[in-house]
Amino acid sequence: MTDQPALFLGIDTATPWRTVGLWGESHERSVLRWRATHSQGRDLLPKIEETLASSGCSTKDLTGVAVAAGPGSFTALRVGVSVAQGLGMGLEIPVVPLGTLEIYPPLLAERGMRTTVLVPARNGEVFAQCFDRNGDGRWIPQTDLGCWPVDRLNSTIENPGLIIGPALHHYAEEIQSCYGGEAEIGEESFRTPDGSSLAELGWLKWKRNPEGFPADDVQIEYHQSHGALTIEERKGGTSR
Repeated sequence: MTDQPALFLGIDTATPWRTVGLWGESHERSVLRWRATHSQGRDLLPKIEETLASSGCSTKDLTGVAVAAGPGSFTALRVGVSVAQGLGMGLEIPVVPLGTLEIYPPLLAERGMRTTVLVPARNGEVFAQCFDRNGDGRWIPQTDLGCWPVDRLNSTIENPGLIIGPALHHYAEEIQSCYGGEAEIGEESFRTPDGSSLAELGWLKWKRNPEGFPADDVQIEYHQSHGALTIEERKGGTSR
């Protein structure tokens, strides 16, 4: 582990709301967010370069890269992970994969409560997972990551706590209706990923295990939704 102050880059292309950001021990936070376009990954590298330049940094200053590794859009995930791995292998720095849903609870800062993160899947379904904050401030999953129809969330997650995540851009009214109008819905700032927060989360994971994140060993966790299954898989009740 280097004695130089750490500087991590965060990349999230998992949903239509993309972000890159920087977090460093001796740098101010820097973040860019944008809505995905049909260009797929062609805008990602320019956004990374813009973020680095705005902080007076270059890729050579990076200690590591954190990247959202799923679930999310298949093609978009591959773009983000490929760019992260390219940087990691080229610079010989670690690449820390993060679950798409675990990126959102840290946006709540010091609010210590149960929260449920919802990320859009397909055909009216959402990926969902509940988290609680533990004694040392880390957000710990309380349920397995699952994929369910929006209108059945209340039968699967009875006590969601504060509901956050990008699925609220699509389904806020449906979620309120599902919970009889009593759901606590997170504000706008908790619905969009933050590349700087992602970078900090990656740094924290790397700090606990500095040798555990080789750049050439990043697995994408697709967690297929039911809407993405083949006909045979639906008949057999299996998923890939």
